[in-house]
Amino acid sequence: WPLVVTRGPGSSREDGFNLGIYRMQVLGRDRTLMRWLKHRGGAQHFRRWQSERAEPLPAAVVLGADPGTTLAAVTPVPDTMSEYQFAGLLRGRRVELVDCVSVPLKVPASAEIVLEGHVLVDEQGDEGPYGDHTGYYNSVESFPVFRITAMTMRRDPIYLSTFTGRPPDEPSVLGEALNDVFLPLIRQQFPEIVDFWLPPEGCSYRVAVVSMKKAYPGHARRIMMGVWSYLRQFMYTKIVIIVDDDIDARSWTDVIWAMSTRFDASRDLVTIDSTPIDYLDFASPESGLGGKLGIDATNKWPGETRREWGEKIRMDNDIIERVSRRWQEYDLPGSGKPIW
Repeated sequence: WPLVVTRGPGSSREDGFNLGIYRMQVLGRDRTLMRWLKHRGGAQHFRRWQSERAEPLPAAVVLGADPGTTLAAVTPVPDTMSEYQFAGLLRGRRVELVDCVSVPLKVPASAEIVLEGHVLVDEQGDEGPYGDHTGYYNSVESFPVFRITAMTMRRDPIYLSTFTGRPPDEPSVLGEALNDVFLPLIRQQFPEIVDFWLPPEGCSYRVAVVSMKKAYPGHARRIMMGVWSYLRQFMYTKIVIIVDDDIDARSWTDVIWAMSTRFDASRDLVTIDSTPIDYLDFASPESGLGGKLGIDATNKWPGETRREWGEKIRMDNDIIERVSRRWQEYDLPGSGKPIW
């Protein structure tokens, strides 16, 4: 779990502190690879640094940060917000930072171990293959070298690590916890969203289920496009399923029922090709470029269908009350409440 800290070459908001978790393959005593994908904040700092300064990019690697800072590093916050700022929001107080000893960066004061150094602009190496969170080995690719200039640590430090494989695994459990972090962020832009779920079976971000309060024809498609475009991480979400607010977005039983009864393949299927996609997704025709699928499983409004729409079966409240009361009298298992 190396938490990599970088800053861009300028003074714009995009050049502020960025925190990201990137895999680092050890090459030697003072050298590792820095495996950051092109869309990540650290990689963007590196590219700007290459174009504006002919010198290595200062970087610090935190091994063992507090949970709030770690969560912030993997949360797709807006580009103009530092993950340190977001970590402060999660923690309810600022992250206490200290200066590094050999590079002009700041790291959490409570860090267990800190590696300081530079990402070299003129040296790369082959990384992999490694087993990834998808359940597959990733291909060998070239990434820049990180050269270590200093190491600091607490007394008797704890080395924080994890294992990765096909979900469920530790990263997918962390991804589920992040669902509740994503929701307030995305509802700032789209308040009609009721719930947002990234099922762990979908490798934590490749599939999203969104429930919403639909207000007009075509509304579901607007939300679909919003999910793909609002936060950078969600451009890697290749399947988005939209349901109404009477559906529990975190229940596959509810979602599959909505898809089976409210979705028509000729009308409610949205496909987009040649979009940014997960570099680890070998199913795409080109590395980093592939298609997306949207499924509108909402009730259809006039203008979206010419047919009379179905009405849900609902039990009379008096019947529900009487059955529930008698259920308890007969000492039957369960509550006797209807499941729908």
